[in-house]
Amino acid sequence: DVGRTLARAIGKKLEAKGFATAEDTECMQSIVENACLMHDLGNPPFGHFGEEAIKQWFRQNGSNLFLRVCRNPLQPELPLGLTRDAMLYDLLNFDGNPQGFRIATRLHCEIDHFGLNLTCSTLLAAVKYPNCGSTANATRFGKKIGVFSSEKDIYDKICGLCSIPPGRRYFLAYIMELADDICYCLSDIADSFEKRIVTSRDFKEEFGKICAEYDVKDQVILPEDKIENFGFQVAINLSRQIVAEEAVHFASHIDDYIGGTAGELSEDLPSGKVLKCFKTFARRFIYTNHEAQRIEIAGSRIVEGLLDHFGRLLKLSRADFAYFVEKGGLRGNSGLDTEWRIYNQLSKRLIRVYQR
Repeated sequence: DVGRTLARAIGKKLEAKGFATAEDTECMQSIVENACLMHDLGNPPFGHFGEEAIKQWFRQNGSNLFLRVCRNPLQPELPLGLTRDAMLYDLLNFDGNPQGFRIATRLHCEIDHFGLNLTCSTLLAAVKYPNCGSTANATRFGKKIGVFSSEKDIYDKICGLCSIPPGRRYFLAYIMELADDICYCLSDIADSFEKRIVTSRDFKEEFGKICAEYDVKDQVILPEDKIENFGFQVAINLSRQIVAEEAVHFASHIDDYIGGTAGELSEDLPSGKVLKCFKTFARRFIYTNHEAQRIEIAGSRIVEGLLDHFGRLLKLSRADFAYFVEKGGLRGNSGLDTEWRIYNQLSKRLIRVYQR
């Protein structure tokens, strides 16, 4: 809803300036809404902590696994024209954003090879970091990779169809990113109130200190009364203020956003600075909560356990794994009874993707 509201407000400002039609605004709303839904599609269990567990597992196991594959004379080259280093880099820098792009474009082939058959604009609007396979040449958004090497061909083709150079952030991705910022930060704080991790008094006191630290005035945001319902008393008003300010700013700097040269939408505006204070509060007082950290530690063990479990399949020779796939059974006296059972836990759809 936040992404759609943002897109509508920006579209109306662009209409007033003669840069867009009512139909354009409708399209923007739908594209941004779908990009927001797609944005979290590739997140592993336990979110960012799950990502770190995956990266750590491949730091410990990836080199040996890939070295084994590349030395196999039965597989002289890797699929999709990739190199060992490129594939390993993706896994060592695993992130939910490029995994979501991979799911949408590569891992669904029930109908055809276009995956979920999303529009090019929707796919590009969901690419938060327009870096493919590496962040080495990133100019503005080099924090993470946004597309794995395995999907570079798809990403490059989509960029060509939309007439933008690979590596440039698509203008609607700015709106998706801001909507994500608003939602995850404010919803986490609202949850902390609901779970009584944070009290109204403690929140106001610590938030006031953070605002002073960043030289931000918070009086217009926080109610004087006790905060009983953070979402109703704080989040809604802040979201409305951000939407109003950002719509004006975006429409006034449309060339920068279309050109991909702009920074984050909320960097310089008053409401954006207030949002930064909320994000700082969440980072300091919610994500460090003992209960949250216990869940994250348990989550790390679970993800590592799953990778150890299914990782036994990665240690198979290509011939043994091919027998599972092509024959649909276990070769006699192979000693791979456990691996065969693990193989049968894989999604049939993903097996078809692998064969393709």
